[in-house]
Amino acid sequence: MRRTLKLRLITAAQFEQFFLLDSPGYFIARDAMNAGETATATDALEVLCLANELYESELLNRLIVELAPYGKVEEYAEKRGTDEGADLIVEVLGKEKALRILQDVANEVKRQSKVGTGENDKVKASDLFDLE
Repeated sequence: MRRTLKLRLITAAQFEQFFLLDSPGYFIARDAMNAGETATATDALEVLCLANELYESELLNRLIVELAPYGKVEEYAEKRGTDEGADLIVEVLGKEKALRILQDVANEVKRQSKVGTGENDKVKASDLFDLE
């Protein structure tokens, strides 16, 4: 029997772009499931995608701030999403700072999602993220 999964909070394009298992969103969705903060598997899937979307946005904002003093924002924008973009970040900011930024952004996304804080109780993904 074939069934179609109906996503309520994300589009098919968002799913294709942001469904990544080796990602901050995966760990946030896993933690939400473990804390009983997602009601269904579909909710967990949407949390994963929404958290990854938020992570990408927050990371871009942070990198703009970090790269601006070096005059590298435009170059990064051209190389974003490629190995060359990642190499540029490490080259300009250094490996340790780049890793710290990635962890800081992941922590910020988790903070914004409120996963594991007791504020979420069997909720849908829309309740975990400000979708406006």
